[in-house]
Amino acid sequence: MKKLSLVFLILGISLLTACGGGNDDNADKKEQKETSKNTEVEKNNAKKPNSKENTDKSTEKAQEKTEDTPEKNEASIKNEQPNKEETTQKAETNTEKKAVPAASSISLTTFNQSTTLPITGGNVTTVYNSTSPKMFFFGPLNITISKYKVESVVGSDKQIDAYSPESYLGRRDGYVVTLDVIIQNTTNSTISYKADHISLNGKGISKGGSLENFIPVDKQLNHTSVVFPGMTKQEGYVTYMLNNEDYAKLKQGTTITANNPNDFNSPAVKGTTKGNITVNFPISK
Repeated sequence: MKKLSLVFLILGISLLTACGGGNDDNADKKEQKETSKNTEVEKNNAKKPNSKENTDKSTEKAQEKTEDTPEKNEASIKNEQPNKEETTQKAETNTEKKAVPAASSISLTTFNQSTTLPITGGNVTTVYNSTSPKMFFFGPLNITISKYKVESVVGSDKQIDAYSPESYLGRRDGYVVTLDVIIQNTTNSTISYKADHISLNGKGISKGGSLENFIPVDKQLNHTSVVFPGMTKQEGYVTYMLNNEDYAKLKQGTTITANNPNDFNSPAVKGTTKGNITVNFPISK
């Protein structure tokens, strides 16, 4: 019996010891879990401030970009403006280069020889002349008056065919204005132009010209044809007959007008400057 009692006592003590150890293990495990949770919470809390800092930094960078943008835009605009001005200047320079007066192949000596006197006779004198070129730049077709002169006709004494327009000055005193005209077609296509429509304008008066009156055959502009072939330059005279009354009106603030080439072409010539061109054109001292 004593032996059995000892056995039961030992077993009881062993059981109690085992139960106590299990509780300790469970407690340790609980403490470890709580410690792990606390550690994770602390880690998460530690991460959150960093996220805020990153957000703040991103916001600051965005603000800096926003503040910098107007300055950069202003700088860009300033940089672009000179480029636009340079482009405009280049375009104007190119236009100026294109608008150079054409060189005449008729010498001043030849031009100054009167082609009026052999027809009218009488007293023919040059009362005004100019070698200052007048330019009518239309683009595809350009006109240059390289020089011009004004002759006075007094006491015509030669017989002029009554059917000839030149007989107008055979019956009265007057004036002949002669232009040395050069017409350039800068395109590859033919362009029509009526040079006799270039008009002299004065106080309440306007006069058209002629491609034949008092003009030798070898000085007729484009052989009096109105069709100018592509890429050609034609030169010749255009004349105006005036009586004394007309001259008195014209010499007051004289201008000369060249019609737009599109007045004589259908369809219109592409690239042609719009409108007619008028320039000052003094015919008296």
